[in-house]
Amino acid sequence: MERVIIDGGKSRYHIVTSRVPHDAETYAASVLYEYLYKATGVLVPMFSDVIRCPKRSPEILIGSGVRGITADTGDIKDDGFVIKTAGEDIIIAGKTPRGTVYGVYSFLERYIGFKCFTKDVETFDCLDRIAVEDISISSEPAFEYREVYFRQAFDPDFCIKNGLNSNLAPIPAEKGGKLKFFNFHHSFNELVPPEEYYDEHPEYFSLADGKRLKEDTQLCLSNGDVFKIARRTLRKWIKENPTCKVFSVAQNDWLNYCTCENCRRLDDRYGTPAASVIDFVNRLAYDIKDEFPDVLLHTFAYQYTKKAPIGMKVADNVIVRLCNIECSWGMPMDKQAALDPASDAAGFVKNISDWGAMSRHLYIWDYACNFSNYLLPFPNYRTMPRNLRLYKAYNVAGVLQQGNFSYGEASGLADLESYLAARLLWDPNRDENRLIDEFLIGVYGRECYPFMKEYVDMLCEAVDGRRLRLYQNTDADYITDELVKRAEELFSEALSVVKSEKSRWYLRKEYLTVLFMKAARMPLCDPERSRLIDLLYSGVKEFGITEIRERRPLDISFDNLRNSQYGTARDNEYVLYYIMK
Repeated sequence: MERVIIDGGKSRYHIVTSRVPHDAETYAASVLYEYLYKATGVLVPMFSDVIRCPKRSPEILIGSGVRGITADTGDIKDDGFVIKTAGEDIIIAGKTPRGTVYGVYSFLERYIGFKCFTKDVETFDCLDRIAVEDISISSEPAFEYREVYFRQAFDPDFCIKNGLNSNLAPIPAEKGGKLKFFNFHHSFNELVPPEEYYDEHPEYFSLADGKRLKEDTQLCLSNGDVFKIARRTLRKWIKENPTCKVFSVAQNDWLNYCTCENCRRLDDRYGTPAASVIDFVNRLAYDIKDEFPDVLLHTFAYQYTKKAPIGMKVADNVIVRLCNIECSWGMPMDKQAALDPASDAAGFVKNISDWGAMSRHLYIWDYACNFSNYLLPFPNYRTMPRNLRLYKAYNVAGVLQQGNFSYGEASGLADLESYLAARLLWDPNRDENRLIDEFLIGVYGRECYPFMKEYVDMLCEAVDGRRLRLYQNTDADYITDELVKRAEELFSEALSVVKSEKSRWYLRKEYLTVLFMKAARMPLCDPERSRLIDLLYSGVKEFGITEIRERRPLDISFDNLRNSQYGTARDNEYVLYYIMK
């Protein structure tokens, strides 16, 4: 049965919400109203299901409970949704109001070709007719937590249009909200501050090399008073932040774990310092479970805790976030592990398997950029999908993809990575080649697609089988003079045919990567090098790029570039700043 929503400049349909809709359901209905109009020029009336608005024609019902109809969302996850037909009517309803928002955008993607590539580039088809056959769709995300830790992906509309529930994005409740963390990172010093307790109670802090540490310390997790203080602090956090669902009880970002007799006894029993951490977090989790049943505690499997304590169970209300900072992204993790059982990737795959077997909420902190040189591309565009499929197979429940999170704009194809990660976190089985093609056409224009496609393919081929790590310079073996020369030719050709000013803006921004590679690889004695660096600096300032190396002032990074070929000189100007929560 065909249901004609719009045809010939007219519509018989109405968009209807429940009598007392959640704000996010009202928003979802308004999104459908807006984009149907943008695509066709036809206004489909929208109202709530109140007595004075009886049903007069076929309807698109937004959310569950409209007209007394409870949408059967079955066993789908909280962010999942259904789209189904019921007679002439169409129902779009999520398991939660946020799921309803995702459902509307999925409906628009299916029927008007809607796609959001960046915070300011989206596309949809202009149509004369929209019709729906019999349909029964049930969709849920592969991962319960989906974070793209790139600055441009913090835009709340980009997130909701691409199925993200990112903690760092300011997604308001009226647009569906997010999985909100109180604190996101390392927290032992916040739970039991050394500056407050160390002088009178050094025993509260880690014993390392025979000394209780105040600086760069961890907690003595077997100390009963430490547990009581942490419990008190945690409960205070939870009560004062009722909109937050996740609270970190996580090791500090250095080593020096406690080796006192009691901590060491537990760690030795399970063969890893993660044992005392999980035991401590579990005890806190069991303590709060009845009073705060919806709260999750978050801890890391990172550096000295990445090895799982086999035989221990992680409490159901605990998130374990496993990090893979030591790895390489030049080929998929499982392929690396098969080729070299002694590789970092092989160890990481084993850790995923072990933690996944004992954790209900295993999250991965994954990486997707070069922190030493943000302007360099990080060609993981075809390894990322396979890695995400691996994570899903090993019971991973959440993934964060960390890229360039510095304030301002970014080059190095960060926009492509953000889009690709967002789409794959909902469904890692999506065809990555199709997603890449859609992005290249949508952002740079169909006329520039052949050149940008060759550029992306060239980068992926160059890095295939080589080391792609988080801290590399322009002398990395996948970057050659021939690659830089061809990249410059491709951008020149693309810029000669580009049609829209928006596409030209994105091309010029991405060309900064090529200019950077070219300038940095030149010998210091080449007089052209200084001119190109000046040109690069002007471009970086023009496009609002605030960092080209992680947390380094821009001028210091450029001094480094001017004074060392490949930009390999080190500096100590590491600037710690806070990312919005």
